[in-house]
Amino acid sequence: MNSRFQYRFSKKAEADLDEILSYISIELSNPDAASSFLKDLQTVIDSICAIPKMGRIVENEFLPDREVRKSLVGNYILYYLPDTNEKIIYILRILYGRRSLDELVREINNN
Repeated sequence: MNSRFQYRFSKKAEADLDEILSYISIELSNPDAASSFLKDLQTVIDSICAIPKMGRIVENEFLPDREVRKSLVGNYILYYLPDTNEKIIYILRILYGRRSLDELVREINNN
């Protein structure tokens, strides 16, 4: 029996990842750093799939019934929602660490 969780990216998380990789590789002209970020991201996701509750819970009054968690990936924060019944990690967003959390919380709460 496999106890590891699977993971799925939301459409917004996929767009975030595309934007991050494009920014690093094209705008910063550093494809090696983009590749390194992708490896770091995969390492973090693998760890989360093994230990879903490893990330810190996002505490916010607008998310009282959701166990949204976060984990650092370099200068970025990966927001995810573990579904223990289905054994799936939903990757919600990957945002630059200094970006406002309020926008994200409103999005999650409306879904």
